[in-house]
Amino acid sequence: MAKVLKIGVAMGGLRDEDTVQLPDGWHEMSQKEQGEWADEVLDVHVSNNVNAWWNVEDE
Repeated sequence: MAKVLKIGVAMGGLRDEDTVQLPDGWHEMSQKEQGEWADEVLDVHVSNNVNAWWNVEDE
């Protein structure tokens, strides 16, 4: 069975998860390179699934 990266975002009781195939050469990557790759995948997942905004309003 192939290994995959499981990522998720939880906020305010809502949750979203996804499974991402590991890149070719995963086993040849250093732990630092693996961590950097996984962080980048998670950043993309978060930016695609979380909407945030601000607004100026009267009290």
